[in-house]
Amino acid sequence: MNKQTKLLVGVAAALACTVASTHNTLTSYYVPAGYMQDLEIRVTHGCKDSPVKEFRVKIPDGVVRVQTQYTRDWTVEKRMRKLPKPVPGDGGNMITETVDEIIWKNPKSPMPAAGVYEGFHFRAAIPDTPGQILFFRSINVCASGEERYVDLPTEPLDASTPNLPEKLLKFMMATPTPSAFVIIEKPTRPQYPFASMAPKK
Repeated sequence: MNKQTKLLVGVAAALACTVASTHNTLTSYYVPAGYMQDLEIRVTHGCKDSPVKEFRVKIPDGVVRVQTQYTRDWTVEKRMRKLPKPVPGDGGNMITETVDEIIWKNPKSPMPAAGVYEGFHFRAAIPDTPGQILFFRSINVCASGEERYVDLPTEPLDASTPNLPEKLLKFMMATPTPSAFVIIEKPTRPQYPFASMAPKK
């Protein structure tokens, strides 16, 4: 993604901030390709006047090695799915399954319906696919009812899509329940400062 495109996407995000504040959104719109990245989805309200008692996130295809942050306030459940083919993991081990869905439930006290926000944290290996847009579908389960932030754009989008900022803004405003998303960008440096010391293959 060139600087102009990135700037335009940032402008679109700024224009949409009022709308986005009512959605479930990731705290950053960009992640570096190939990084083990910390992610946070923020929930800003319940279902009308009903508090949130459970939160679910669907992990998109291509995202593996998912870990959840320890929390004393919620019970965290991870549901798994088999990978089409094994991928390399830590220590040379092959990964045959990954997290399909994360569920935060049974809080010590439900998240109030309004006036606060809650951040739900996890980390994951980001695909080495600069330009791809990842969509994280999520559901707020409330004491009464639920809100499903699972809508996707009507056309495939990536960083090379013409007029991407306008199309992202249109997507965010076209539905009250768009999926949270991040744009994968080419990193400007290795994630770890000792990476350059790794043996050449």
